[in-house]
Amino acid sequence: MSFLISKQAVFNQSAGTEMYEMLYSFASRKNPTGDESLVSPEEIEEAKEYIKLNMLPIFDNRPAYIRFSQLMLENNFHELFLKEKLVIEIPTMLLADAGSLQRVMRLKRLGYTIALSGFLYSEENEELFNFADILRFDIFSDADEIVYTVKKCHERGKRALAEGIDDQESFEFARELDIDLMRGCFFSRPVLETKRSGGPMIKTFLEIIALLYSPEPNIEYISAVISTDPVLTIKLLKVINQLCADKGNTVSTVRQALVMLGIDRLKEWIYLVGLQRLNRNSPAEILRLALFRARFCERISRNSGGGVGSRSNEVYLMGLISIVTGSHDEEALKKALADLPVSAEIKEGITGGGVFGDIFHLSQSYEEGDWDKVVVYSAACNIDFDILANEYIEAQKFVKKYGNFGS
Repeated sequence: MSFLISKQAVFNQSAGTEMYEMLYSFASRKNPTGDESLVSPEEIEEAKEYIKLNMLPIFDNRPAYIRFSQLMLENNFHELFLKEKLVIEIPTMLLADAGSLQRVMRLKRLGYTIALSGFLYSEENEELFNFADILRFDIFSDADEIVYTVKKCHERGKRALAEGIDDQESFEFARELDIDLMRGCFFSRPVLETKRSGGPMIKTFLEIIALLYSPEPNIEYISAVISTDPVLTIKLLKVINQLCADKGNTVSTVRQALVMLGIDRLKEWIYLVGLQRLNRNSPAEILRLALFRARFCERISRNSGGGVGSRSNEVYLMGLISIVTGSHDEEALKKALADLPVSAEIKEGITGGGVFGDIFHLSQSYEEGDWDKVVVYSAACNIDFDILANEYIEAQKFVKKYGNFGS
């Protein structure tokens, strides 16, 4: 198969997930750049079928936001979606092509939501502005032009989408400007704040992790430590009783819960719930990303074979705890990782080195739709595109099943 899909969340002003942007490429070994002029009719039909089969795990019943290329316009990819579940972004340069313009106008008449990218309002582009439902622009554009564009959007019942929300400052700036929708790596940044590392919660968190990774984990002692934290206790009992609801059993003690959950799943649960508590204002999407990355890294390792394939549990943990720093800076990352009681290989992998580094790079590149890097790292990991694409969907299904962290 010559079609790769990834997704990135589009957020509202409350940092809740509004929709998912679908990133895609027709890249293959024969066509590593994904040049759409080289795509065959058979590959187009395969891509359509892949989207139809995997729509639920990818978009999770939220609208899909897709930047349509000329190929997608000409081959009616919009027919795969309900009108209310699709936003079609049109690159402005495509509107200069008469055939593409006619197709877009038809989609507009049919009731599809149309977005224009790289767009700020001016009197000269009034006609295009009236045509669009969503205007997308870079947050680092001229501030006065952004303010004017957002004002015009709200006056005319349209929505503004800011790209490049990469830190807390730009997020707050966008909210001050009353921008409706936002995209950027700020929403996929890790959630553990190192400035709070001296607090009681982080000490409990690290103590439990150390106990879990001892040569012979002691359930009695671990349950005693968890029981000192009422929030962890309540959350653990809640999740166990949800899982056991169909069996008619009620679990009322931490020890019972730990026995039923098992050590491996407890490690996963502790990281997710602990990190969620360490920064309660973080979007739930970050935690879903952590769970996805863990599973995707694990599946990549199992398909890579060799020594790495036999260490999939460690690779899973690497993906899960890769959200332990609020910075993409390598030195800040190493500092945040220093106190975590995990192997040196896991820490090296998260910084892109060591035996797990290529797997971590491949997962991140795929998440971000950086298809040129996906080509490089899939070769380094010795994994074919068709397997990689299917494992991505498997990881998304895993998140859908276990990643209910709210909006």
